[in-house]
Amino acid sequence: MPAALAGPLGRLRSALSTISLGQKVVIGLLVVGLLLGGFFFYRWITAPTYAPLFSNLAASDASAIVDELNAAGVAYQLADGGATIMVPNDQVYDLRLSMSGKGLPAGSDTGYALLDEQGITTSEFQQQVSYQRALEGELATTLEALDGVRSAVVHVALPEDEVFATDQEQATASVLLDLAPGTELSGEQVQAVTNLVSSSIQDMDPDQVTVADSAGAVLSAPGQGVTAAAGDARSQLEQEYESRLAANAQAVLDPILGPGGARVSVRADLDLSQRSTTSETHTYEQGTPPISEQTTTEQYRGTGAAVGGVLGPENQTGTTGGNGDSTYSKESTTANNAVGTVTQKVEDAPGTIKRLTVSVVMDQQVAGNLNQAQIEQLVGNAVGLDAARGDDITVAAMAFDTSAADQAAAELETAQEAERQAQLWSMVKTGGIALGIALLVLVVWLRSRRRQEVEEDYEPLELTDDVMAELDRIRIESTREAPVDDAAAELEAAERQRVRGEIAAMVSEKPDEVAAMLRGWLSESGPRP
Repeated sequence: MPAALAGPLGRLRSALSTISLGQKVVIGLLVVGLLLGGFFFYRWITAPTYAPLFSNLAASDASAIVDELNAAGVAYQLADGGATIMVPNDQVYDLRLSMSGKGLPAGSDTGYALLDEQGITTSEFQQQVSYQRALEGELATTLEALDGVRSAVVHVALPEDEVFATDQEQATASVLLDLAPGTELSGEQVQAVTNLVSSSIQDMDPDQVTVADSAGAVLSAPGQGVTAAAGDARSQLEQEYESRLAANAQAVLDPILGPGGARVSVRADLDLSQRSTTSETHTYEQGTPPISEQTTTEQYRGTGAAVGGVLGPENQTGTTGGNGDSTYSKESTTANNAVGTVTQKVEDAPGTIKRLTVSVVMDQQVAGNLNQAQIEQLVGNAVGLDAARGDDITVAAMAFDTSAADQAAAELETAQEAERQAQLWSMVKTGGIALGIALLVLVVWLRSRRRQEVEEDYEPLELTDDVMAELDRIRIESTREAPVDDAAAELEAAERQRVRGEIAAMVSEKPDEVAAMLRGWLSESGPRP
């Protein structure tokens, strides 16, 4: 062994020989823990960070890229069901260039990129078909950006331009959505799909878009009248309004009957149609000068007899004669007055209440002798009941069935108690382990400190000559095999008993000093050859 290592190894052996078994166990556990921690820390530090190489890959492209990565020995990870390939962050750009040089991902040209492939000899039919395919590809890419939509297929039927506008047909579209597992589109999302498609195609109405999912369920179709999205919006609006009214009524009943003493149900029939009304009113104020005025005067003056008489037989008029002057005068005035005109346009917002129906059930044990007419009036005022509108309210007191609530409360209490017990036992176990480790460390530390104090405070014992002689005799007899003389032992029994008593007293008074002295004797004597 090299001399440079002999000294440190000797000191290490001597240090190990002076510590106890408990200290060795604690040191070993600490060393093992440090080694394991360093190993995992090294693995965490040296682990590569992955970044997406390509996303939204087709199955064929993903398979080809994985084959190339395996052939190159590059580590990778798959995500999004195999549609995304992750590679180490420091190799992303090199691998993209390498895969592009090999024509990966191959994919297929979709969207408006198809229009770049047209030449000067392309026919009008080919141009129309390419435009339709490009439009379908762009719409599919747009719909795939929605949350929960893995892929989308869009088919558009564009009518040919007609000479006469009356013969023009409407454009239609169909959408097939492949949804992620567990994803269900709401009515608003379906309406968003129809609006996106219809807004992207000229003269297309949202009702002309058919939407279906990969399971074959029709989400929206022409001719359904109220679409699913509109139905969901109507239902949601009614539910929100009913919940708000029921909360108002419940806030009135809870202080009277206590929480859980009454239940309120409100049914609201809302009119969601939108109306626009235009009214025009004309007003005139006295004293306002006319805009224009025209006066006409007619006069007649002459002589002669007036024609007159009584009807005779066969409707013949009898005439009477007379003499005198006759005068006729007529005057008419036409004035165009300034008239004030007021035009008012009113648009009714959807959501008008057509009828409210309220039902109130009170717990018979809590209601007691409450005046139901007062309860009916309070609840009616809280929800805004209008009898002229046909609203109706019903109040009844009945016995509530609380068995399910009691059972649920008992189960909840049991679960909470079990959770508390589990937390308590977990705390006890954790505390016991921590206390055991702390006691072990404390015991090892106290023993080592006590040994150091004993070694530092050790002073030679002042023993009498008789005690030293007896100890020497015991030490000599322990190191050799001497015949036992029974006669000598009997003669020395009394003296030996006295010396042993002194040794026992000394051991009881100073055990550490005696133990240290005996260990020194044993180390000095050593094993006999």
